[in-house]
Amino acid sequence: MSSNTPFTLEANPGTDIWRKPPTTNVWNAPISRTSTGLLKKFQSARVTFWASWTERYDQAGLLLVPRSATSTPPTTEAPEKWVKTGIEFYENQPQLSTVGCDRWADWSVSPLTRAVDPEQGVTLEARREGDENGRSVWVYQLVLDKSGEVVERLPLREICWILADEDEEQVLDVSPLVARPERNTTSQLSVEFKEFSVVWD
Repeated sequence: MSSNTPFTLEANPGTDIWRKPPTTNVWNAPISRTSTGLLKKFQSARVTFWASWTERYDQAGLLLVPRSATSTPPTTEAPEKWVKTGIEFYENQPQLSTVGCDRWADWSVSPLTRAVDPEQGVTLEARREGDENGRSVWVYQLVLDKSGEVVERLPLREICWILADEDEEQVLDVSPLVARPERNTTSQLSVEFKEFSVVWD
């Protein structure tokens, strides 16, 4: 699945994807435009986007949800495992963010080291990789030239568990992500996506 046609997604206040002990388990962000395939055939997913970030934890990017091939796609029920990566508005600035959830969620956040032109947006990629130690999904911020070619991949995080069960006919749901966890506002978060593409083998 590949789309270079820009589109806009919106999230209402109080929407999020997050799980924190002992009892927090939120799964109410709007999910759409999902691309689904066998996990073992997943190669990469890329998204380019930007927004007017104003509220703490405003977020957008990619969402990856592995699940059994016999299960139904996640809707209102929180799945057991998931990964989200993109931009999150934290400490009054947009920052690179990746969250992996396997039982409970963890979170890594780092500052944008390259200036972002709002007209061009930021591009994130999750891609299958492997070496002598095994296989994993690496998350990168991509630096593109004016023609859209990748000139540099800035590594953000390696996620190993997501491919652990790929030989058991697992599928993967890949979606663009948008959420606005802040409840004390009445406005929606509007995110312009310039690209959302998924490559399956």
